[in-house]
Amino acid sequence: MGRATAERRRSLPEGVEVREGSRGSSIRISFIWNGERRKESLKIEATASNIKYASRYRSEVLNAIERGTFDYARFFPKSSEARKSGTPKRQTFQAAWDAYIDGAKKLAILSPSSILSMKKWAKARVLPKWGDYKLNEISTPDLRDWIISLNESLSSKSIKSCVGIVSNILSQAATDQLIPNNPLDPIKLRTVIARKQKPTEDEADPFNDEEVKALLTACKSTEYRSLIQFAFSTSLRIGELIALKWEHIDESRGMIQVRDNAVDSEEGLVEKGTKTNRVREVPLLPAARDAIASMKPITRLLAIGGYIFINPNTRRRWSGERTLIDHWRKVVTASGIRYRNPYQTRHTFASKLLLSGEPELLVAKLLGHTTVEMVRRHYGRYIKSADGLKLAGEYDEFGRIDETPRQRPKLA
Repeated sequence: MGRATAERRRSLPEGVEVREGSRGSSIRISFIWNGERRKESLKIEATASNIKYASRYRSEVLNAIERGTFDYARFFPKSSEARKSGTPKRQTFQAAWDAYIDGAKKLAILSPSSILSMKKWAKARVLPKWGDYKLNEISTPDLRDWIISLNESLSSKSIKSCVGIVSNILSQAATDQLIPNNPLDPIKLRTVIARKQKPTEDEADPFNDEEVKALLTACKSTEYRSLIQFAFSTSLRIGELIALKWEHIDESRGMIQVRDNAVDSEEGLVEKGTKTNRVREVPLLPAARDAIASMKPITRLLAIGGYIFINPNTRRRWSGERTLIDHWRKVVTASGIRYRNPYQTRHTFASKLLLSGEPELLVAKLLGHTTVEMVRRHYGRYIKSADGLKLAGEYDEFGRIDETPRQRPKLA
């Protein structure tokens, strides 16, 4: 064996071998399959480019084995081992879903809240329909009929969540060559999802001043009234309200630093960064000052980790969005006004500022958006002007119950 050959063998990628024979050189790759080491020849000349190709091919084999989608006959059709393996069993959608979620957890490619949300929709709508199907049995017409049937009970956003789960699984199956292509690809969602007349969570349906006062009046506790008042006058999301701490209030500058967001996960409530992973600042409007001033003598005496808003029943931090939304429903019912979800507090804040002439970019920044496109799409009819760099409106009575101006309390 010459020096050049020896040097080449020492520099080969892991699991790649070069075999010398009377008819020239060839390449063989090795891997573990069913607890045993297997070696398969690729029947290609041992050139530098082919060696790189062999290494990549071996990585595909290892990835398929890890995912449980390895088909010996597909990767090595002329192998004697492939003939022993026989025709592989077709994978079910349920098995593919389980592998997808396990991979997402191991690689941390999805947030805990995203995994929880996907699992809820999968359990409720996706797996009851497709779980027992073999991947190659799912057809484009069947998928179209299923999506159309979801219009009867789900919003457009919820339908897209369900379809997104199916698309992820089928796209991965197509990539792994378990199916020839994703049968969802030919379907244009705009042709199968009905246009809803009722506003969804993402559509602006703000409360007017009288409705805001009715909501605040219907609150039976200082803790919840303060939270709702703060929500209307700051635009914070539910998770951001739950995670807000006293250390996030900059009294000297009159600013709120929105740093954390509390989200539900399989392990319970967890805190992470904001939705955009950026800290943003929101001015302390008079109603927001009043709200935290009301909470100061309550929460600063409790050992609850510095959180500002607490559940009035447990006297502890809110345990999650669902509990807070249950309180919201009761208050809206007691107020006698038309029900809208708590996300509309953000829409109310944004529309109020835009009608007062605040710049689109400023409102976008306060809401936590990186561009003005979301503002224009949701609040186009509320945009009055686009000039000015500071809050142009007067907000002394915005988000308050009584209409008599009073001295603002100072935070210690």
